[in-house]
Amino acid sequence: MELNSIEDVKALNEYQTVKQIERIEKKIHRLSFVPATSCAFLIAWAVWCTWTAVAWSPIHIILIAISIATVGHANVQRTDLIRRLFELKYGK
Repeated sequence: MELNSIEDVKALNEYQTVKQIERIEKKIHRLSFVPATSCAFLIAWAVWCTWTAVAWSPIHIILIAISIATVGHANVQRTDLIRRLFELKYGK
């Protein structure tokens, strides 16, 4: 692609910004499923443990802690992406 004028450069920059905004919005949408998926997994796991009368052990607590950490990390990532999205859309 040849850039023959300042307008071409501005148009290319605008196009790249729009594509970056779309990628960030897609990532935010995907990360929004992490808490619900984690919750559903923990509920299904708790029902299975109750149904099969599995005794609770420290491993079970570690699984719950990992789930909490995963949801927390996803929320931090979403916050960072939202911050970048606002910077791209509205400037600094």
